Amino acid sequence: MGDHDYKIKVEYGVSAVVLLIGFFFLYQSFTIQTSSESVGPRTMPLILALATICSGAYLAFRAFTGKTGDLKDGYGFLESDVTRIFLVVGCGALFVVLFWAFGYFTALVFTFIAMLFTFGVRNWLIMIPGSIILAIGFQAVFMGIMLLNDPKGALVDMRPYTNWITGAQ
Repeated sequence: MGDHDYKIKVEYGVSAVVLLIGFFFLYQSFTIQTSSESVGPRTMPLILALATICSGAYLAFRAFTGKTGDLKDGYGFLESDVTRIFLVVGCGALFVVLFWAFGYFTALVFTFIAMLFTFGVRNWLIMIPGSIILAIGFQAVFMGIMLLNDPKGALVDMRPYTNWITGAQ
């Protein structure tokens, strides 16, 4: 298989994953209750879902037309670190499990630490405060400013400890 054919196959794979994620987010955005405002709580998730779908379609179109560009060193999976790939996928699974069990804030903190560790950061004085600052920022933006739903964890409801970030009662 030539380098160009390999890159086209990888582009098809990436576009399929992006499209799958986009359609999942599209479905999820329609589960958000609407309001009488012209721009309501469903607007931003819907825009992001449609942009993701359009991006996936664009990648598929590029692959279909063969306009994927030259293959660069380190592209795709030929030279990949398989262990790191599994660790990144594991971080995604960790986020889902922690989100279900403890909610958004806790999932962010521990997943960010796991991602930093996966990519070689070993300074705990950067990892722990950095993950807490990131989680506070995301909590403030998504639950405080955008007023998105902050579901409670199935095992432990951490919202009483994080409501101060969003100003929720």
